[in-house]
Amino acid sequence: MDLEDAFTVVDTPVYLSGQSDDALVRQVQQRKEFSPPRAALSPATGLEEGIFLRPLEALHWLTYVTRPRYQDDVLDRYLWWGLLRYLGFFTHDYSHSRLPKLAVSDAGHRIAGNQRRVTSEEMGIAFGAALAARWFDDTSTATLRTVVDIDVALDARFVFGSSAAVEHIGTRRPDYLLIGGDRRDRSRCVLRVLECKGTKNPGNAVPQLARAVGQLDGVTVGGRAPRGLATSMVTGESRTSYLALDTEDEDDEPSYEVTAETIDRVKSFRFESDRVDVSAAEITSASIRASWATLADFGGNLEAIQLWAPEVMQNRMQRRPRERVTFETPVGTARGTSLVFGFGRERLTVRYGIAARVDEQLTGGSAGAVMEAQQEFADQLQEWRDSERPPASREVYSATADGTVFSLTHGDRG
Repeated sequence: MDLEDAFTVVDTPVYLSGQSDDALVRQVQQRKEFSPPRAALSPATGLEEGIFLRPLEALHWLTYVTRPRYQDDVLDRYLWWGLLRYLGFFTHDYSHSRLPKLAVSDAGHRIAGNQRRVTSEEMGIAFGAALAARWFDDTSTATLRTVVDIDVALDARFVFGSSAAVEHIGTRRPDYLLIGGDRRDRSRCVLRVLECKGTKNPGNAVPQLARAVGQLDGVTVGGRAPRGLATSMVTGESRTSYLALDTEDEDDEPSYEVTAETIDRVKSFRFESDRVDVSAAEITSASIRASWATLADFGGNLEAIQLWAPEVMQNRMQRRPRERVTFETPVGTARGTSLVFGFGRERLTVRYGIAARVDEQLTGGSAGAVMEAQQEFADQLQEWRDSERPPASREVYSATADGTVFSLTHGDRG
């Protein structure tokens, strides 16, 4: 697969097969790995039979939510290695439909051993986050803003050594917090959780999902387990698909007020080793702080990382200054870092950016101003998504509602 073909694959909408139904619920409940969650297990609304998406969206989520796990001495290699590998990992399958399905390419099939295991796990994260975004928006009064890695940002149960390994020293819980902005009241947020798995063997998907479901209520907020989504992504030899289930509480889903004052008060927040339940006000505001630090890290804004990262996160995520660039996108001006890959006569430029207005306010230090800038960008992004999209060009974009902009540009080497 050459660069132009790979570029086309990641930017073309494809059909990703999936299953989320009562039959899957029964399969999971019969597995020995299954541990019943507190809330009822049910099919995930909006994910019942598959979704349409651009693979670029999943790659964007992967680079965003996993980035804080990588220490500075390996971050550049991770960005190069991951993108070069995953850009050519998929191809189109037209064998059963005029609309393309997503399949593993010949290049992807040649990945073997431990690298294949890592690939499956990271595809589980990439597509798990993309699936969570669809599910969240279809089932909530809020719009998904971002995904926060609990272990890196907030959890004192995890210890990061000099080799960047992570040692688990407490109970099981989901990997990610999902933060949504309430559409009815912009001062309030909704919290959910996500546990996502990945495998190349379809036979492993149901056992994986059973384990994932058991982790969804590993943390409670204000005495209740947040609604959660469990996914298992299969990137197998013959098919690419997902399984998904959620935990739906019969009570109305709460939203929690977030103000500049509450965000300023929680810089020292962390999950302690003997603490499972946390106050709603604390975890919501601390999650917002952590999400801003993750956002700043994505765009290389070192000053903002130091300003907003909770102490437990700041102690684990050391960064050196990187050259930043300003670039134009369909959703406005962005600022961030840039990488250039050369392939013979071809060149691929990858940019990891933050919407310029959001980036400016992250550096300014006012929590209220950051929230306003993010809301403005979310509104602008929705208008862009609702508008008529131009045909694919040599420059393609993906963006998230909290302000990240991920772009790929394909051109000739000068």
